[in-house]
Amino acid sequence: MIVQPFKPYHIDLLRAQGVQGAQLGEVSLVLGAYENVPPGPAVTGFEGDRILICGGIAKIAPGNGICWALLAADPGKHMHALHFAVKRFISLQPWRRLEATVEEGFGAGCRWVELLGFKFEGSMPKYGPKGETHLRYGKT
Repeated sequence: MIVQPFKPYHIDLLRAQGVQGAQLGEVSLVLGAYENVPPGPAVTGFEGDRILICGGIAKIAPGNGICWALLAADPGKHMHALHFAVKRFISLQPWRRLEATVEEGFGAGCRWVELLGFKFEGSMPKYGPKGETHLRYGKT
């Protein structure tokens, strides 16, 4: 896997998994003409020409950030490497507190953020762009 700095158009090239696939259109709308890219470190992981992951950390307050990631529909054999690359990326950041949210019912996403060291903090009704409930996780 090759990791490069994230470019907003990478999201247009990603074929995301499950719930995230349905959210890609919403993500593109939120980013607009790429003017609204969250400030903060972000990377894209490639396997050849295929994008496996886009993700980063957006600053939400001094010392606090929110993690975001979009994964390919079938990361398959790369998931182990992706997990450790993301874990290392997070560990190298200077944030005091990090948050991550997962849409309720997306079990694989919940398991992954917990494996990354995040702890469940609560439910956030109507948090998603279409009013979906999200689950909040935190890491200090």
